[in-house]
Amino acid sequence: MTIHQIECFLEAARTLNFTEAASHLYISQQGLSRQIASLEKELELKLFDRTTRDVKLTRSGELLLWRWKGIPKEIYSSIELAREEGERAKSRISLAVVGMNGIVELAAGILADYMAQDENTEFEITEFTNIRDLTNGNPDMMLTVSFAHTSYRLQGSYRLQVLKKLPLYYVLSRKNPLAAKEELVMSDFKDETMLCLYKNFFGGAELQLFDLISRQEHILERARYYENVNSLELALIANEGIHIGFKEFYHNFGDRLVMRPFPDKEKQVFANVTVLWRTENEKRLKNFIKFLKNYSN
Repeated sequence: MTIHQIECFLEAARTLNFTEAASHLYISQQGLSRQIASLEKELELKLFDRTTRDVKLTRSGELLLWRWKGIPKEIYSSIELAREEGERAKSRISLAVVGMNGIVELAAGILADYMAQDENTEFEITEFTNIRDLTNGNPDMMLTVSFAHTSYRLQGSYRLQVLKKLPLYYVLSRKNPLAAKEELVMSDFKDETMLCLYKNFFGGAELQLFDLISRQEHILERARYYENVNSLELALIANEGIHIGFKEFYHNFGDRLVMRPFPDKEKQVFANVTVLWRTENEKRLKNFIKFLKNYSN
């Protein structure tokens, strides 16, 4: 059964005149009759009683007229909506954002600013904590945080733009005796435990930092991993170890936590808020990429 058959039936049922119905549909009367006959055969129903003088609907035909009269309009309307969605999809950008305090808010502000100047672009936002989460979503772009320069790993398949640099700090509980010191060095933490988010969190960037510290300083050799930010932060407040991060990351910075520049004021290390995209998508994303580059300058 086709939409054309339904249209032929509805027009013939409305006019009860095959010649007039065929004219309205811009087909021959014989063509209309074939469509009706084919429909009746497929449905195994008689839809019209026809004589040489008039045409009447059967009870089955009346029932179908009642239930089918809105079908063509609904189909064409839905097709038009689907086409509009298809056009919007051409300009829609899917962005995966690392699920961290401060980073999600930063992304929201950047996208709002861009949409204010380009109302035709839509964004589809997803949050991720595990780099493996990205394999299913296949986003156009990814906004994340890295503590080490990772561009050498991209091997030409990706491009990246650093949007913002966030200074890193030693973070410890106010209960920790070291909190009274205005300046801290790595050797102060010889007996401390490094508190980390689970090693796959935002692509293992935090694990890279911990490995870097361990290799260079041989001080922070004990680590404990947490599945989420809240659990790690509670452990910090309870003085179960230290963490290294940036201010925007924490909920309870202030009375409960103390921050000191890492590794010191003169040589403070920064985390990079970075957006990555596939080189194959660069042409389609060029306007947004240009905006991001201007934003970072």
